[in-house]
Amino acid sequence: MSSKIVTGSNLFVSRFTLKPERKAEFMGIFDALREGAGPLMEAQTNFVFYGWGRNPDEFVAIESWKDEAVVNQLRGTDEFKSAVTALLDCCASSMTMEMFSGADLTRSVFELYPAGPSRVHPSAGPVSVAFL
Repeated sequence: MSSKIVTGSNLFVSRFTLKPERKAEFMGIFDALREGAGPLMEAQTNFVFYGWGRNPDEFVAIESWKDEAVVNQLRGTDEFKSAVTALLDCCASSMTMEMFSGADLTRSVFELYPAGPSRVHPSAGPVSVAFL
C-alpha cells in the first residue's frame, strides 16, 4: 500500500476561470479527457483532486504525478492538446498553474516549468496557460 504522505513527487494546482454560460460544455470536455486518461492516472498519480473554488466559476485541478516524463508524454498527445484547447476556449481568462516541489526533491521542477507562459500547453486565441 502506498503512503498518503507524498514528499518525493511534484504537485501542480491548475485554476480555470470559466465563462458561466460555457460551464456545462467545459465539464463535458473535462470529463471525457479524465475518463480517457483514467487508467493512466490511476497507475501514474499519487493523488488527484478536481473541484470548485470559492468563486463558483473557478474550477481547480490538483494533481501529483509519480513521474514528470509520463505527464509530459500525455501532454504531447494530439487528444490532450485538442481537449485543452477546447477547455481554454470555455474560459474567461488564462488558466494558471502553480507548481510545488516535493520536500525530498530538488527544485528542478521550477526550471522545467519556468514562471510565465507555458511551453508545454496549447492556447485558444488570447486564452493560454501561465505558470506562476
